[in-house]
Amino acid sequence: MSLRRPFFHLRRNICSSSILKAKRSRKTTALPIPFETFRGEETDLGEGIFHFNVDWSSFMDNDLPRRLRLTSHVNVKSLILGSNLFNFAAADWDELPTELQAALQHVIRHPTLEELTILNFKNLPATLLSAARCTTLSIHKAKFRKSKFHERKNTPPNIVTRIKSFDFGLTPLSSIRALVRDRTSTDSPAVDFSSLHSLNSISLCLADEVAAFKEVMKVSPNLKYLQCEVDREVPSSLAACRSLKTLVPLFEIGNESQDPLLGLPDVLSEMSADNVLEELLIHAYVQCYTSCRTDAIWGRLDDVLSRSAFQSLHRVSLKIIVWVDDLFFRAEELEERQLGERHRKALKEELEKIGDSQFTWLKSHVKFDFSVRTITHLQRETDPEIQRYLESDLL
Repeated sequence: MSLRRPFFHLRRNICSSSILKAKRSRKTTALPIPFETFRGEETDLGEGIFHFNVDWSSFMDNDLPRRLRLTSHVNVKSLILGSNLFNFAAADWDELPTELQAALQHVIRHPTLEELTILNFKNLPATLLSAARCTTLSIHKAKFRKSKFHERKNTPPNIVTRIKSFDFGLTPLSSIRALVRDRTSTDSPAVDFSSLHSLNSISLCLADEVAAFKEVMKVSPNLKYLQCEVDREVPSSLAACRSLKTLVPLFEIGNESQDPLLGLPDVLSEMSADNVLEELLIHAYVQCYTSCRTDAIWGRLDDVLSRSAFQSLHRVSLKIIVWVDDLFFRAEELEERQLGERHRKALKEELEKIGDSQFTWLKSHVKFDFSVRTITHLQRETDPEIQRYLESDLL
């Protein structure tokens, strides 16, 4: 079993929309769209949720473009574009029939569309998203490219796609660059990120992911909410986010010699005095079969935040989750498992002590929430109270 599984479980599932937290039921409606046009599992026509997957029939169904255009007569709130090709292959935009491309572009530019999710696609022109009215964009395993001349020319000049909420994962740096840099025929941005307020559930674990984050930040001067996942070190570039009001870092603590705050105090100390940070909501995950430090290193957070640079700060939360592996063990491993449980209990007790000893300034100057919990895989999957606890700070 991968030791990373609990940490990344909290990321949005790339096989379902980040904007859909619960599975929708298929309802019979009187809408003028045959249900088989949108066969994705999240489809709920009555709720305005349309999930379209490219599959083998998409290339031979000559009537499909006409049926897609029937969305003109209904209220489309959410569109999910995905691939259902053999062997989980990504759908190639350039290989789709021209009429199908135009029909999908038509749905993306639907006047009532609010949320757009793209999963497992490649060779997408950045201008595909231009002239759309959606404000929430989620892309996973999606490869965008610089638009060709005829694709730029096909963009209405009077409508600008302004994104307010964005998340991306398993998406190459080149794709993010195409999205933030590509222009239309009138030299307007293909996608305008200047109104971006929330950047959700992004990973800052790899160098390319950090570079992609920097690209987005260059064009997002009004970002207010950032939720990011880190497993090595918090990137120093985060200190430049002066407009940030809520920061939600999710830390994976991999070993007991590692700084459990992954250098966050150093990054916070680099923030200028004109920052407007109001909330710092930290989730620290101690992985199965590992431990973490329980010494005064945690107190560096208290020391940094006590400085005058954080005039707007009014809430700090530190949740330490000690994962317990309760899956897939053999009877002969019972003794080892019981030993591990005793270690987890002792670790939890030591971590609880730092709440009293390491955060004296925070406890007296801001609303400070500190908790340590041991949570099993089964609880995470089935216990509603545990799920609420884990997701309470996440958008």
